[in-house]
Amino acid sequence: MTTTSTSDEALMAAVRADDLDQLVPLFERYHGPLFNYLTRLTNDRETSEDLTQTVFERILKYRSSYQPTQPFKAWVYQMARNVHADYWQRREKLRAADVDVEEVERTGGLRGAAVSQMRVSTCADDLHEALAMLPAPQREILVLNRFQGFGYEEIGQLLGCTAEAARVKAHRALQALRKIYFAT
Repeated sequence: MTTTSTSDEALMAAVRADDLDQLVPLFERYHGPLFNYLTRLTNDRETSEDLTQTVFERILKYRSSYQPTQPFKAWVYQMARNVHADYWQRREKLRAADVDVEEVERTGGLRGAAVSQMRVSTCADDLHEALAMLPAPQREILVLNRFQGFGYEEIGQLLGCTAEAARVKAHRALQALRKIYFAT
């Protein structure tokens, strides 16, 4: 099978049929974009490397669930969303278990003030910081649209809504980003 011109869907269909060598070109095509997507969601490169690896492990594990009529890009990004959601839930459980009430009472107010007072040297850093301050659903839709190049139709498929609803959510997320960016 020639992999340079083969569609993602054909490669994944081959992977689904246990031709695991066809995962290599999919890895080459999607490793970087998935890593960038997850880095923008987590704001942590090391964690994003682990999560990207987990996405490809899940591709292998759940390859039989792939439907060849489904766009591979949407399927793999949905998997990345699920990996991120699982990571977030584990992290929140660990955080809740490790809360030291006295420490929170002593420093709780200082962290928010420190974050709001923090200044970074470049506009890109300011934007990245503002993006990290958005609620996760708004950050995700902007990352998908502005950094990953997803159209509203694809985002709607991922989020389980219409393209128009995805457009409205992206618009609201952009407004929220502007408020944060220009307030800092």
